[in-house]
Amino acid sequence: MKLLIVNFHYIRDETYEGGIYPRTFSELSDQVDALSRHYEFIAPAELASMVAGDRKGGNFCLLTFDDGLKEQMAALELLQRKGVPAAFYVTTAPIRDNTVADVHKLHHIRSTVPDAHLYDFIGTRMDLSKVVYPENIDSLYRYDPPESKRLKYLLNFILTAAEKDRIVGMLFDEVADEEAYSKSLYMNTDDLRKLGSLDYLGVHGDAHLPLATLSEDGIRQDTEACMSFLQEHGGRNSLHSISYPFGGPKAVSQTVADISAGYGFSFGLTMFRGINEISDFDTPFLLKRVDTNDAPGGKSGSTEYCI
Repeated sequence: MKLLIVNFHYIRDETYEGGIYPRTFSELSDQVDALSRHYEFIAPAELASMVAGDRKGGNFCLLTFDDGLKEQMAALELLQRKGVPAAFYVTTAPIRDNTVADVHKLHHIRSTVPDAHLYDFIGTRMDLSKVVYPENIDSLYRYDPPESKRLKYLLNFILTAAEKDRIVGMLFDEVADEEAYSKSLYMNTDDLRKLGSLDYLGVHGDAHLPLATLSEDGIRQDTEACMSFLQEHGGRNSLHSISYPFGGPKAVSQTVADISAGYGFSFGLTMFRGINEISDFDTPFLLKRVDTNDAPGGKSGSTEYCI
């Protein structure tokens, strides 16, 4: 048995110089067709059953959509026309509070302001010469130029939450109205009810934070806030799993996985790159996933997962 889990975010027909790198609806359709030539699509409930012991042979694929973006509901309609299931992992604070998560503020800023300008702006407020970047930064941000790799790592893992909030907030306020942008960017509670009725709804944190950087209490508070909102608006029996925001080694730890397991989920999704074998079900809260670009039919043109 092999299980490929493919991750998507933005699905829209607009293109940008930077910041937001969507798949168009046509590209999504073509990629689903490409994946179907190698894999059988499964729903999150089916994966939950497989993890619980209902094992079967074959090559399977779960499509996942992170962040709870409104445009993903149009992607859902496309998938339904094709008879393809998916999982949608929703960040809840922006929907509840009409705010914009820092990661999406940054995406919007980077779609309008060059990364080099943003990096220099931060450099006027702190000494960047002391920042140490990891040796694997190229693999963490495979599709970004050097200045964008440094900027992303700086914002995601070096700046304190207060520093990041201040800098990103200052720039975002110059280019957008937060409440209006939030209402246009994210799903609403009607969307959550629809996803809940399909049993496609999953947890993606309340504030879209790298959970491994939080205290154990912080991890619990963020996860429970997300669960509570989704259960209230999407259905109490539809939360099979969690997708960890950011999903990489700096965002996911064994502590994060262990705490998540305690909430009764069946599995948890990282962004540790690779295909899952049957042995990976022994650690179901650290399942591997690949970006849409690397999957069959993706932008990279890779055949690595064409089994």
